[in-house]
Amino acid sequence: MHSNAIDIRLIEVLVARVFPRTLSTRVERVDEGVSTYVYRIYHGNEVFYLRVLPEVNASFAPEVRVHELLHTKNVKVPEVVYFEHYNESLQRSVMVTSEIKGKHTGCYPANEIPRSILVEAGRDLAVINSISVQGFGWIKRDSSKVTALEAELPTYRAIVFEHLEGDLAFLVERVLNIREIKAVWEIIDRFGAWLDVEQAWLAHGDFDATHIYQKQGCYTGIIDFGEIRGGDPFYDLGHFQMHDGEILPARVLPYLLEGYKDVVQLPPDYKQRIHFSSLLIAIRTLARSMKKRSIDFREHAGFWSIKHDIEVLHGSK
Repeated sequence: MHSNAIDIRLIEVLVARVFPRTLSTRVERVDEGVSTYVYRIYHGNEVFYLRVLPEVNASFAPEVRVHELLHTKNVKVPEVVYFEHYNESLQRSVMVTSEIKGKHTGCYPANEIPRSILVEAGRDLAVINSISVQGFGWIKRDSSKVTALEAELPTYRAIVFEHLEGDLAFLVERVLNIREIKAVWEIIDRFGAWLDVEQAWLAHGDFDATHIYQKQGCYTGIIDFGEIRGGDPFYDLGHFQMHDGEILPARVLPYLLEGYKDVVQLPPDYKQRIHFSSLLIAIRTLARSMKKRSIDFREHAGFWSIKHDIEVLHGSK
């Protein structure tokens, strides 16, 4: 969550301009916002979410485009009801979306989540990952109008190696032993051809159980595209793999994959590719988290994911 909150009075002025005053309206700050400031809007009997980018020169235009594309493909995501590339009062980009009903699946024990919810979410995720992106890495946010999604770096390999050596050097001093670091480099050398991805595909970027919503046993949609990027086809599956079993007390990735494979034909080695993506994501995520603040690495999903991924990949033939 961002510590420098925007004056709520400015938010209320914006909300009053966007929504008709014929219905009662109330605004509250939402603590869950990580990549953006988030405000919940109660307007009559409906709920909406206002998001404000913290970066002054960034725009929600790419996210608006993503929501538009996904709606045309019948993916259950929030609808954008208002967008400003630059709001003069807030001096930032703003976007208002509709609510995805219900609660995220991370709120429930795994055995209480109907399999059908995860299968449907898997189908939607496969469609999300089928949208092409020009380039790899973070989606560019410097334009007021976006037709084609563009990312910052020319190759997937450039993303992987941008921080890898430094992250491993940092972790070997605190978390991983020399044998594990050696195993990581051997895995990267062995499966290095997987880094030569010709086409980037849209990744949700932060996909886990908390972004899958359900109500009364029915899947309602996927939320929060604040971390979108151009990645290899297995980025989101790898990210989910890293967190699988962390929030829910049992692994549910197989159910998600069941729906995913209804839409996309995965290669025979897809399990290894998912672990490979998970390993790279976990290294970056754990190192970045530990650099930002003091944490117990044994409570971080990335730590256990790295060990599991090394075990699977280093011993596979």
